[in-house]
Amino acid sequence: MKTRGCKPDVFSYNILINGYCKAKRIDEAKQLLNEMIHQGLTPNNVSYNTLIHGLCQLGYLREAHNLFKNMHTNGNLPNTYTYSILLDGLCKQGYLGKAFGLFRTMQSTYSKPNLVMYNILIDALCKSGNLRDARKLFSELFVKGLRPNAQIYTTIINGFVKKDC
Repeated sequence: MKTRGCKPDVFSYNILINGYCKAKRIDEAKQLLNEMIHQGLTPNNVSYNTLIHGLCQLGYLREAHNLFKNMHTNGNLPNTYTYSILLDGLCKQGYLGKAFGLFRTMQSTYSKPNLVMYNILIDALCKSGNLRDARKLFSELFVKGLRPNAQIYTTIINGFVKKDC
């Protein structure tokens, strides 16, 4: 692109970052984010979310969390998708305590959790055998005015079936 005189924009960088993340070439993806900033472009939530997701997929949770914090520094507020990515990464690596800490912080400071986030946490609790807390979190949905969808029902039913309850 550059060799042909075309200057990449944020959208172009995001496509490249996504490609590198999918190819598990996270160092190149991080370089592109830095290059974007050095070119005077402002990364958007898609830029950050894509890289955070790539880092979580590879188990680089500390780096993902640092990038999450850098979002604030660069003027981007994380959205529900950002939180979902981090929650999923933490849960898949077995850091349920940290996931719930992030979940509660998000609830108290930024935005309301959605069904995707609840499903991530309920699934992690079920898989860890903690059906009591999974049931509590499921009940919280109704208190918060959210209606469970088929995916959440499937998750909690599977959790109980696997536990032979």
